[in-house]
Amino acid sequence: MFCQLCGKEGHAIIKCFTRFNTSFSGPPQKSASSAITSYGLDSNWYLDSGATDHITSELEKLTTMDRYNGGDQVHAANANGMNITHIGHTTLLTPSSQVHLKNILYVPNSHKNLVYVHQLTHDNNAYNEFYPTHFSLKEQSMKKTLLQGRCEEGLYPLLSSSRSSSNKEANGAVKSSKSLWHHRLGHASSPIVRQVLSRNNIFFVNESNNHVCNACQQGKCHQLPYPRSTSMSASPLDLIFSDVRGPAPASVGRNQYYLSFIDDHNNFVWVYLLRHKSQVFQSFQDFQQLVERKFDRKIKAIQTDWGGKYQALSPFFKRVGITHLVSYPHAHQQNGSAERKHRHIVEVGLSLLAHSSMPLKFWNEAFLTAVFLINRFTFKGHR
Repeated sequence: MFCQLCGKEGHAIIKCFTRFNTSFSGPPQKSASSAITSYGLDSNWYLDSGATDHITSELEKLTTMDRYNGGDQVHAANANGMNITHIGHTTLLTPSSQVHLKNILYVPNSHKNLVYVHQLTHDNNAYNEFYPTHFSLKEQSMKKTLLQGRCEEGLYPLLSSSRSSSNKEANGAVKSSKSLWHHRLGHASSPIVRQVLSRNNIFFVNESNNHVCNACQQGKCHQLPYPRSTSMSASPLDLIFSDVRGPAPASVGRNQYYLSFIDDHNNFVWVYLLRHKSQVFQSFQDFQQLVERKFDRKIKAIQTDWGGKYQALSPFFKRVGITHLVSYPHAHQQNGSAERKHRHIVEVGLSLLAHSSMPLKFWNEAFLTAVFLINRFTFKGHR
């Protein structure tokens, strides 16, 4: 709580004793006793016990900032008023801790970056010790030294002007890198990060364009598309694709699976309804006898996944001379013909059920009807 009359902290205006002091002329104006000196412009922070606020002329020293909406001015020792455009915060890094500077006034026409001693000690729960040759900022509780420096030409800079540029960077105000803002913004793309930083006048350390975010590589990676097959079998039964689908809700015939066979030559499909996966072997034998007698040809190759139902068939394929082609685990795209045909059958079957207002338990009849219709408009070369 600050008094609106005297500007001091700890009491309201109704309890201010200066109300009855006729010689009191109001709270002191914002001032910076060292804002204009003969030392010229530099980037160090200087301790100033005569100032009423932290003051800087370098906007990039503020790690967070807002527009200053007040009409106040900062008055230097020569009584000239200087406008305030922004207010913000920053942090000074020391080898052992962090020193916080809050409510810093950005005054473009100021020639010094000033630290208000009272506010510095209040915000960091510390106290200052001034000596003719140096100063120390210490914690109030543990007496631990947070910051210390030398006296130079009658002033107490937080950063010595004779230090190297690397030391200045280590002990100066923190300026976040572009990659750090990329992390803070949820790993947004580079154009989004640049737009956010530009619109909000946020200063950042520019990095090389070769920066790669490992988290983005892990979290945003996508599987490369499989090349589309353009090969086609020259004759029927040269290559058969097969797959088992289910379990589905029990149908009226108590079927839960169906086994499909697709001829690579003309995309013709055969479907067998199954109650259990153990019926795959018998169904394949039925299919083999049907198509080999119908086309008077032998099945040359069959392509499936490596599921348990086909592992049991592999010795049989080898015995009868059928080449068994197997897709890699978790690579169903390699058996794409069977996957696409399954989707086609399901879409047509469910559409038939919906149009007829039939319950899902008739999916077996709907899928057989879908296969019958699909085969009627399947022709050679149609993929």
